[in-house]
Amino acid sequence: MNIQRIKKELTRKITLMVIHHGNVKPKKISISIIFLCLVAVGWTSVTLWAGYLASRHIDYVRAKADNKVMGFRVLFFANEMEKTRNMLEKAQENDEKIRSLLALKTKKSIIENSLTDESIGEGGPTPSQANALLTVISGGNINNIDYGSLARETERLSVQYQYMQQSYSEVVSHIRQQRALFVATPRGWPAQGILTSRFGFRRNPFFRASTDFHAGLDIANSLGTPVVATANGTVVFSGWQSGYGNIVVVDHGYNYRTAYAHLQTRAVQVGNKVKRGQTVGAMGATGTATGSHVHYEVHFNGKRVNPYSYLTDHFFSQQQEAE
Repeated sequence: MNIQRIKKELTRKITLMVIHHGNVKPKKISISIIFLCLVAVGWTSVTLWAGYLASRHIDYVRAKADNKVMGFRVLFFANEMEKTRNMLEKAQENDEKIRSLLALKTKKSIIENSLTDESIGEGGPTPSQANALLTVISGGNINNIDYGSLARETERLSVQYQYMQQSYSEVVSHIRQQRALFVATPRGWPAQGILTSRFGFRRNPFFRASTDFHAGLDIANSLGTPVVATANGTVVFSGWQSGYGNIVVVDHGYNYRTAYAHLQTRAVQVGNKVKRGQTVGAMGATGTATGSHVHYEVHFNGKRVNPYSYLTDHFFSQQQEAE
């Protein structure tokens, strides 16, 4: 009974009248209810289908954007791997430098030889980083790359590199400090000649019956014999001093000073920088002197010390005694 009533209702028609402006007769359109239902169902289906297609398009755009983001991630980690490779190369270079220094065996050879800056040109990324790059190059699924692991490994290598760099810097700094001390420590003879008077008490050369304390070494030779600095430093006095005649005093740093007296002429002025072996004057007999010679003094920590031990490698003998 109900079905019959439904069918009857669906077959009922609705009349739509279209009235035009002007003299055109009105038009009547009769539409069944079932037709309207079919149109409504069709419209709904088309709307849903359009929504489905739109969502598919949105997913496609989103996937495209994700691929671009993934590409940036790959580029980022490739850059991180390149940084790691550079760090490892630098660490390898530093390691080779330290090994070359240690291979020199003695403190003397380490200090006297300059540090080289030649790169070994070796190193590279870790195996996991190389595998990740291989995946990218071979067209594999980049989503399978463990980016978290790569980032942690890169960070670990960065920390390790920083430690190695700090350690290397400390070694180099110590060696440079030792080299600076080495070039500041008097070493060698200030002039060629004969040692005529040593450091310590001696008979006064003018009053033979008395003794006095001789604060340096006297090295005799002919007039004009070159007198040289025995270490790097700065001239702090160049002039005439009673008893010493023409004298040059050089400050070497590290509490070392040297003095060269009885000079015939002076070749340097106050403020001049001098190197070991550079001429500071010519041997003479100015001041209180019995003949042509250079009076050579070494001062350490403000006190006169025996220059004799500084005629050779006093710096290294001190280091060995300290050990």
